[in-house]
Amino acid sequence: MRFLYILIFSAALASANESVYSEVKSIISIMESSNKHTVVNRNGFLGKYQFGAMSLVDIGFLKLENYRALTYTKKTKTRAAKVMWRDGYNLTKFLDDPNNWNIEGGKQAFLNSVELQDKAMDTMLRINTKRLLQKGFNLDDPSFAKSMLIASHFGGVGSAEKYATEHKDYKDDFGTSISKYYNARKGHYNP
Repeated sequence: MRFLYILIFSAALASANESVYSEVKSIISIMESSNKHTVVNRNGFLGKYQFGAMSLVDIGFLKLENYRALTYTKKTKTRAAKVMWRDGYNLTKFLDDPNNWNIEGGKQAFLNSVELQDKAMDTMLRINTKRLLQKGFNLDDPSFAKSMLIASHFGGVGSAEKYATEHKDYKDDFGTSISKYYNARKGHYNP
C-alpha cells in the first residue's frame, strides 16, 4: 500500500512539474527570442531559449573537455565566477566549431531543430530544479518555482538564489536584470 501511495504521489508531482516547466518554457522562449528557434544574439547565445556554452555543456550537447580547455573563471563585481575565454576564443567561435559538439551537425543542427532545443530546455529545467532543491529551496508553490526557474535560466542558480534571498539584482551584458526574469511569471514581461 505504501508503494502505491508513493507511486501516486510521484506521478502527481511529475505532472505538476510538467505544468510548471511548460509555462516556464513558453515565457523564456518569448522573452529570449520571440519564440524564434534560429536566433543567435550578438554575444553568440543560440536558439529560442538563447543557450550559452555552459548550459549546453551541462546538458551534454557540448564537449566538457573542450570547454574547460578554452575557458577559465574570474571573479568580477557582479559575478562570483564569470567565464572568460582563452587564446582569442569567444562564445561564437567556440560554438561555430563542430568539433566542440556532441550532436551531429553541431550548431546548425541545433538551430534547425525545435525538437533538440526543447529537449535541451527540458533537461536544463530538471537540472536547475535539482540544484535549487539542493540549495534548500521549497518549490512546492508553482508561482515561486516558475520565478526561480526563469531567473536561473537567465543568471544561473546562484544569481537566482541571491535575488530571492538578498534581492541582489544581477544584470547581464545587455543591462537586463534578473528581477525582470524573476517577475516574468507574473506576466510583467514584454515579448
